[in-house]
Amino acid sequence: MMPKLVDHDARRAQIAAAAAQAIDEQGLDRVRLVDVARIASCTTGAVGHYFPDKDAVLIAALEHVLGSLAGYAPEWDPGPVDSGDPVAALLSELAEILPLDEPRRRDWRVWIAFCGRAVSTPPLAALHRDSYAEIQENLAAILCRTGLAAPGKDAEEVAAAAFTAFDGLGLRATLEPDEWPPERQRSVLALQLGPLLRTPRPAVNFDFTPDALEKSA
Repeated sequence: MMPKLVDHDARRAQIAAAAAQAIDEQGLDRVRLVDVARIASCTTGAVGHYFPDKDAVLIAALEHVLGSLAGYAPEWDPGPVDSGDPVAALLSELAEILPLDEPRRRDWRVWIAFCGRAVSTPPLAALHRDSYAEIQENLAAILCRTGLAAPGKDAEEVAAAAFTAFDGLGLRATLEPDEWPPERQRSVLALQLGPLLRTPRPAVNFDFTPDALEKSA
């Protein structure tokens, strides 16, 4: 009899998704590996086979929700210049990552739970820092490609400003879902980012080093 073939990558992904659900249900501080195993329909031994410890499971859960949220907005390609308004297209794509419905709110709740833990947990802090850096790097590339920002510090700072506003909006909409229906989230996102993205700026490479700040004082 042939042994049963196991898709190990799929099994790891299933456990990571189960961990995200368990965190949402139980809270980050109270979640147990037995909860993860129950949701994943496996044993705690199976969880241990794929992840060396609980921290590794939690990090996999965070990576899962980040990937899940990114999946709502496929990689954006603006196409030809005459294909439409690049600002409107970008806002439409970004809005899809906001907590517009319960599945997305769940992913945001897990992300927010990890933000609190990251303050005192260096590995999680590093993962958050890397995640933010990657998101802003991708956004800066889109801004350059569409002519919405100049390469260099201009694109970097506009991407940072845009993502900071977006992140704060997502936080409020997650914590106050009744006050932030999808249409309000989309509207406020446009109010926040529309003027920023449409305002012409000189192609200046901002310098925030101490020496430069002292000279400008």
